[in-house]
Amino acid sequence: MGEIEQHADEVASGNRFTFGENWAQFLLLLDDQRIIETERSLKEMLGLTDLSGKTFLDIGSGSGLFSFAAKRLGANVHSFDYDPQSYACTAELKQRYFPDDPAWVVETGSVLYADYLAKLGTFDIVYSWGVLHHTGAMRQALGNTAPKVKGCGLLFIAIYNDQGAASRRWTMLKRLYNKYPSLRFPLKVYSLLRQWSLTFIRDALHGNPLKSWNNYGGIRGMSALRDIVD
Repeated sequence: MGEIEQHADEVASGNRFTFGENWAQFLLLLDDQRIIETERSLKEMLGLTDLSGKTFLDIGSGSGLFSFAAKRLGANVHSFDYDPQSYACTAELKQRYFPDDPAWVVETGSVLYADYLAKLGTFDIVYSWGVLHHTGAMRQALGNTAPKVKGCGLLFIAIYNDQGAASRRWTMLKRLYNKYPSLRFPLKVYSLLRQWSLTFIRDALHGNPLKSWNNYGGIRGMSALRDIVD
């Protein structure tokens, strides 16, 4: 079975979230301010201001926004994602801003596929934000990721913390969201209220209940609504 067919089966069985659909909606909001903020965030995270001459591997590129930022900062970028629609989002960004540029490669692939990774070689910077824990085999994913870093290179990953009961509750809610489409809207409302109610109240006391919501793009260039869905 190919990657696309396997992914489709996992979505149909309720075992996988369609990240790419969410990212496609986010790209509709992309503007210069979000791009600038993403670059700032990437430079701050890596402790570098210029990636010229460096190779950058984006594992699970999602929207493609951080691959795009790395390319704008001068890196030679290789992006891949298991989700076909996430691949399409990254490919769309490349087509918009760097069409026909061989220094940015976009592919479908999985961090769990050792044969695929072996073909890629090693990179100065290996980046994977919020991806490896979604594979269902996080230890294997971590074990496959680390060897892709060149000697004296940088490995930057972000994964969920285990918060005990809270993590188990969110895992249950995410499984319900994927498996039962009829529950998706009420679960979005629940997530919105749980994560934002106090912020709305605090901002309302200062005269603008949507201040933090509207300014959320300042955090890694992301969108509050798309993160709620995510």
